[in-house]
Amino acid sequence: MDEGLEQRLADARQRVHELASNLSSDTMPALRAAHDEQLHAERELAAARGEQYAQVIDFGPRWDGGAPLPHLISNGSRAFIVCHADQPDPHWDGTYVTVVSPADSHTSLFVVIELWGCHDIRLGGPNDEAMHGHPLHGKGLAGYQAHEVLNSAWIEEAIKVNSVHPQHSDAPFRQLHHYVLLFHDEMAEALARGIEARLVPGTMRAILSELAESLIDQPYRAAG
Repeated sequence: MDEGLEQRLADARQRVHELASNLSSDTMPALRAAHDEQLHAERELAAARGEQYAQVIDFGPRWDGGAPLPHLISNGSRAFIVCHADQPDPHWDGTYVTVVSPADSHTSLFVVIELWGCHDIRLGGPNDEAMHGHPLHGKGLAGYQAHEVLNSAWIEEAIKVNSVHPQHSDAPFRQLHHYVLLFHDEMAEALARGIEARLVPGTMRAILSELAESLIDQPYRAAG
């Protein structure tokens, strides 16, 4: 079974390589389709082998692909990631760049991502240029997307670490999801019971301040 899946993946990768080597506006749709097929083949092969792999999920609005500027605040069991929302500029012709800063005082549109029942969360590298060094590269990881990791090695590691506790039980850990969110210059990974996202207008400063208050006033959130 693995041999057939391995060949399918090799063929998909070859197709991506050929199309990328002769890239043009006419071949872009075919390249995107070939890349999707490659990711699908990566996931199928990893699943067949019982390995961890990343499945793209859709839990709400999209963040900006160029400069989302994600900020993380957390109280340990509940966390928020705030980042610039994807807002295509209908007038953009490729001749200029819009510079954004977390300190901007004008109102913009942000994605507020909430994770609850957190066991662990981290925000940092690698960026999009070093993503091929991540353990999930080649196992379904798609650029600038949100994922859930199946057969997560991180969850198994958390269980192993906690197994020395006198009252240890695997059960709470089996309720966790391993999420991976890919931004431009950072990535976020979390073990949590749930995730959702919403659009919020405002400034980064005001939104973070309001969310920090909510972590103090309502530190916990039940799953569901």
